[in-house]
Amino acid sequence: MASENIPLLLISTDQGLHDAVQTCLKDNVFEVTAKNDSIVAMNGTAHPLAAKHDVVIFDTDILTDETTEAVRDLCANRATGAIMIALAHDDLPLSKQRELKRLGADEILPRENVSEELLQQLMVWKDRREASLPALWTGQATEGKVISVAQARGGVGASTLAVNLADGLLDKKGILKKRGGNEVVIVDLDFQFGSIAAQLDLPESDALWRMAMEGTMPDAAFVEQAMVKTDKGLSVITAPARYGPLEALQPEQIARLLDVLRTTHDYIIVDLPHALVNWLDPILARSDKLMLATDVVVPSVRATRKLMDFFLAEHPDLDIELVALQEKKPMMLGAHHRAAMELLDRKFDHWVPSDKRSAKDALDRGKPLSEVCPRSSLSKAVFKIASEMKKALPPRVVAIQAAARV
Repeated sequence: MASENIPLLLISTDQGLHDAVQTCLKDNVFEVTAKNDSIVAMNGTAHPLAAKHDVVIFDTDILTDETTEAVRDLCANRATGAIMIALAHDDLPLSKQRELKRLGADEILPRENVSEELLQQLMVWKDRREASLPALWTGQATEGKVISVAQARGGVGASTLAVNLADGLLDKKGILKKRGGNEVVIVDLDFQFGSIAAQLDLPESDALWRMAMEGTMPDAAFVEQAMVKTDKGLSVITAPARYGPLEALQPEQIARLLDVLRTTHDYIIVDLPHALVNWLDPILARSDKLMLATDVVVPSVRATRKLMDFFLAEHPDLDIELVALQEKKPMMLGAHHRAAMELLDRKFDHWVPSDKRSAKDALDRGKPLSEVCPRSSLSKAVFKIASEMKKALPPRVVAIQAAARV
């Protein structure tokens, strides 16, 4: 299959865009069919064309009702295993990006510098296809969900929450040797002080350090080498074993890392650093949920409010869920609970009780709570969050490999 030309359909009224794509893909394996029209104006004739191409690139501008319907129909009529790429302006609001994803677009690339990103995205897809990895579309959500975990202050237990949330999302099955039914990866982006490796008794990897210091753009091969796995099937990209400046990581590297992981995993848990760095933006832009963990003491609540305001200023559609750590859900709210929610101008979505003994036992043994003390109040509370998360954000539905029809 590697030697065959891959049919690619480009739909756009912008001749400059046609020229940029043709130049970008020159001397490559992609055989381009260009349609100088909009998907709306093609009025259904795009459907049979889409069904004959393994890659469909379409231009979007203003998402009107007509455009939305045309995108939905185009994506629904794709060939099995085909990839759909929408081109949009850099300033497309996050809400519109998510709408395109819901309609079936696998990738959204900026029109302004499409020549820089298109070929890289296509080669990642091509490598996956030739390696007989799952294709991207079955008519239902096929991209992994990104769940970020942030903390209002250090020491509240946010990393413990991230580890055990990932463990809960595995959906482990089996009687004696349980293995994950979902593909879950946890990425420890607390670049300098990450503790995920220690919590799971895993060796630390310097993959993120090398990526940062060498300026590497991560691809599928890099990600595969960077990951380590627990015996239950949880994938982990650990924080580096040595220190490096936070600014060494670049936004485009983090964006690419998450984009690759979304094609291979059902859930991507990102443990964020307790610092505001420029590479947070691509994480927030890709987060389906952000779990903001805090306790309810006054300094933490104030910090939580500032963090919420900061996140929402640039990403107003970000889905934030507040997690009250070290707090059992009260039968009746105390005065300090009411004061905290008044300052935050919202209620807590989840409550996780303090259970220092269980947390310490799990940490000492390098295991998730489910393997050490599954009946503890702490384990039950986190697994309840995971259960609700699986309902709100279902795992991918993997498509039949495109190669099967060749």
